[in-house]
Amino acid sequence: MVRLLAALLRLQDWARTSAPRAARRADGERVLFLRPDRIGDMIVSTGVIRTIAAAPGVQLDVLASPANAPVLAREPLVHEVLILNRHGLAKIWQSIRAMRARGYDTVIDCMPTAPSVTTLMIMLASGARRRVGTLGRGLDEILSPAAPSLPIEAHIVDHLALLATPFVPSDATIDPSPVIELGEDERLAAEARWAAHDTPVSGPRCRLLVNISAGKTARHWPIASYADVIAAARAIAPSLTVCIVSAPHDRERGEALASLTHGHYLATRTLRDAFAVVAQANLFFTPDTSLAHAAAAFRVPTVDLLLAGNASQWGLYRAPGINLECPGDSLESLDARVASETLQQLLSAFLEQSMTTARNA
Repeated sequence: MVRLLAALLRLQDWARTSAPRAARRADGERVLFLRPDRIGDMIVSTGVIRTIAAAPGVQLDVLASPANAPVLAREPLVHEVLILNRHGLAKIWQSIRAMRARGYDTVIDCMPTAPSVTTLMIMLASGARRRVGTLGRGLDEILSPAAPSLPIEAHIVDHLALLATPFVPSDATIDPSPVIELGEDERLAAEARWAAHDTPVSGPRCRLLVNISAGKTARHWPIASYADVIAAARAIAPSLTVCIVSAPHDRERGEALASLTHGHYLATRTLRDAFAVVAQANLFFTPDTSLAHAAAAFRVPTVDLLLAGNASQWGLYRAPGINLECPGDSLESLDARVASETLQQLLSAFLEQSMTTARNA
């Protein structure tokens, strides 16, 4: 299927060779970044999206999914967020018409490590004359230009950063670190929720947020293990404020953990609510999921529990914290004592830094 779609894109290029080339837009190059997939994928792309959007002469739109579009809700550099709705042919056709109506000059393939049938179909449907993607995926002939490629084990953010190279000067320094923009109203609402549970302390305050939810079964960790980790953290910081978050379907487990550990369960109605709660934490403990990438974007020190072999490509990117890989093929293979010691290490460093800051104030 990938070869067929690549052939159709080449045919589209051939058909255009006899057509007169459209004049360059007076308002610059209209570019579409394709990201109609998962929340975490959008978060790790935000730094690259911002880099391209800030390039001279570029007006950048993003094609998102209903799930990940909220990530860009407050992003000022993106001109427009289009949503690809896949629920029925009529919805898909409506999304394609909206995309075609904008007359994009360039479309960016968001899958830098392997070709995607869905992405190729969208590139074909977009009608854009210029296609940007990475080399070495069997698609070199349809890209104009093709960006270089990296070894597969490189971090996904570094893979994505290559997509910005056609838009910025060759000597420019690119920082592709994830960024999520929050509104002051969102931060204040989350701060009020935390403040309602803060433990009165005479010294530095410390808030630990624990997330228990992850999309894949292999990333589930026993509630008893989370309880052990929280107990170990309280052993060195008795006044620690502990809050628990989860996906809606895990609320019962989250409330059970809060009760077991004398913590507080924070129900989050929306993805943006969850982001804001993460941003107001001092430390975060979570299985590898989109909220781990959100914490990296907010520079919240995090213990990120990952499946074996995933840290190099999907761990925290240029962010404070520790990538902790399990030894087996599921998080259940991770010993709670190892995770506890890892969080204690991060917590001790945070408390020491906070005390130093307080003394120097």
